[in-house]
Amino acid sequence: MIRILLFLAVVFALGLGFAWLADRPGEMVVTFSGYQYQVSLMVAAVAVVAVVAAVMIVWWLLKALWNSPYTISRYFRVRRRDRGYQALSTGMIAAGAGDGALARKKTKEAAKLIRSDQEPLIHLLEAQASLLEGDHEGAREKFETMLDDPEMRLLGLRGLYLEAERLGDRNAARHYAGRAAAMAPQLAWAAESTLEDLTGRGDWDGALKLVEAQKSTRQIERDAANRRRAVLLTAKAQSLIDSDPNAAKTAALEANRLRPDFAPAAVVAAKLLFRQNEVRKGAKILEAAW
Repeated sequence: MIRILLFLAVVFALGLGFAWLADRPGEMVVTFSGYQYQVSLMVAAVAVVAVVAAVMIVWWLLKALWNSPYTISRYFRVRRRDRGYQALSTGMIAAGAGDGALARKKTKEAAKLIRSDQEPLIHLLEAQASLLEGDHEGAREKFETMLDDPEMRLLGLRGLYLEAERLGDRNAARHYAGRAAAMAPQLAWAAESTLEDLTGRGDWDGALKLVEAQKSTRQIERDAANRRRAVLLTAKAQSLIDSDPNAAKTAALEANRLRPDFAPAAVVAAKLLFRQNEVRKGAKILEAAW
């Protein structure tokens, strides 16, 4: 747009200049080697403009010839890349449709046209093709390769998690889910699996931290986060009743504050208060819960 406006401005300026010269006739005399050349100002102006235009055209042609090898090579590179992405797209569609043969064919075609370090989705297509062919070991190798690429790491962890689940290896599945949850707590599959693992091991602080991360990334709403925190704090309080009554009391009261109508939290909080002779406060909590 700017170039068009600039071109129109130049044409307009030339038109004004020629009109100005036409209204003011005159002659220009040039003496060269004893000869005099006499032309009108209009002819001289046209000659100057023509010479400038000719020089610009010659310069453009020379520049185009000089850059032609690069331009041609860039054209073929772009064409090759476009063919590679077309093969990649077709392969992804084939993998989604369950056509393992076509997915594998397009995987090889895309790999020839695009380097995998330039387009990591080739690894995903290779893994999908391997899964469709029943080559789970090959798929796992591709998923492990994705772990080296920050952009593909979560996808690789997801693939390894699903493979571990398929094999019934719960420890490996929890390991991959935990790594994914640490990187991206908004991933429901990773967060839920990790939360189940943490609660199963009694790591209440770790579970509470994960729920807080889920809340901060808006994976779960505030009310849902408060419900989960109340349950986890109640479980934490129950596990600390004998070993650390003060910490248990703090956790139980926090759980009761988050969910006053949550009976288990109220019972545990009241029990701990009764033990410390805070009968009135404990009774008040029980009355509010019921």
